[in-house]
Amino acid sequence: MKRVLCNFLIFLLSITFFIDSKTAFAQNSPQIVAPYAVLMDYETGQILYEKNKDSIIYPASTTKAWTAYVVIKHVEDLSQRVLIQNLEPIEGTSMFLQNGESFTVKELLEGLMITSANDAAVVLARFVSGSTENFANLMNEEAKKIGANHTHFNNPHGLPDPNHYTTAYDMALMARQAMSNETFRNIVKMESVTFPKSETCFTERYFINSNKLISSTAKVNYKGQMVNMKYDIVDGIKTGYTDAAGRCLLSSAVKNDMRLISAVYKSNGDQVFLDSRTLLDYGFDNFESKLIVNKDEFSESKDVLLSKQKTLTYQPKYSYKVVVPKNLGDSNYSTKTNIEKIKLPIKKGQVVGSLDIYNEDKLEHSIELVATDNVDFIFPFINSKSIPKILLLIALVSGIGIFVINKIINVKRFKRVTPYSNVIHINSRRKRKYKSIFSNKKNKSIYKTKDYFKR
Repeated sequence: MKRVLCNFLIFLLSITFFIDSKTAFAQNSPQIVAPYAVLMDYETGQILYEKNKDSIIYPASTTKAWTAYVVIKHVEDLSQRVLIQNLEPIEGTSMFLQNGESFTVKELLEGLMITSANDAAVVLARFVSGSTENFANLMNEEAKKIGANHTHFNNPHGLPDPNHYTTAYDMALMARQAMSNETFRNIVKMESVTFPKSETCFTERYFINSNKLISSTAKVNYKGQMVNMKYDIVDGIKTGYTDAAGRCLLSSAVKNDMRLISAVYKSNGDQVFLDSRTLLDYGFDNFESKLIVNKDEFSESKDVLLSKQKTLTYQPKYSYKVVVPKNLGDSNYSTKTNIEKIKLPIKKGQVVGSLDIYNEDKLEHSIELVATDNVDFIFPFINSKSIPKILLLIALVSGIGIFVINKIINVKRFKRVTPYSNVIHINSRRKRKYKSIFSNKKNKSIYKTKDYFKR
């Protein structure tokens, strides 16, 4: 009876501990107003927090983040000047472009991202693709390439359209991709932008970044304390607002050797900035980045026969990091190298195998291994394509040699048994006689032995 009671008490304690643990974890989760949100680690793409991440939403002007990235990707020279012409009035935020004036592509991108200019979006779309419709198709193509499969853009600016939709996860994914571009990063972190007077515009145009986490001088109540709205660790990305979409914000921040991307949708007022900061702080306070494989420190080699360099040296194509909860302890990571069948020559940067990364004996990730230098044949006229021909030639020559040697051996063997070898010194008359005998098939049984010559 005592044993049963003891086991029951242990069971109750276990249940209590489990509930407390779950409650503690729940209390540690960020509390935000926005119904749709994602927090993503930039380097690994890991999701650290999500709230209705795959629900369909309207992106409003956060669309312009993807517009800017697509323009940068498809325009080689951002210093090209674009003449403003046939531009009709466009509703919403504007940089007040005038027909007849010109701007560089980069200047239009700054107006697009800093002041959220709808007119700049239209001009850039037409410059790249000829029309906003064609450019929207290009945006969709590029989105699908990175796995944003629940997104459909119908314009380059995000003005209301029932066929213009996305998800919080897709927008975080696209923001991550856009932040991989240095030009994009340099634009979205600008606090303000100024455009001088022109022949058609007699006023200087000065715009402040609509992202208050970058540009604001105000203070706000954050978790019971008055703090600056501007958050020094934030370096992007884009705001958005329509009645249907609510307040939206894509953010990027760097701290503790980590970059995090947050996507917050359908919040309200300045709460969108507080929600975004809450997510970013949650990520930096509760997670850390661990370097599992450093490509610059990982180097292995393999002996290669018939190579000038004698060895093939290789390393991972990129480093591998994971983001884990803080104070989790060390995980048991191990690696396994797989080298493909070596075919010379090998060029620097060529894929020669893979590095499998295991966590607790479970395959977690694979990285391509690439050659760090060229590996050439010791004989420059030999390459992997010529080897079969060379082997065929060697086999052919060897076969001919063996055939000739066999013939020589058979001839010598025949001379040892033929009776003609015993009559080398007899007169020519008798030679002819014997030769005629040898050439007669009926006499084969005779000259197979030497008895004939004894007669």
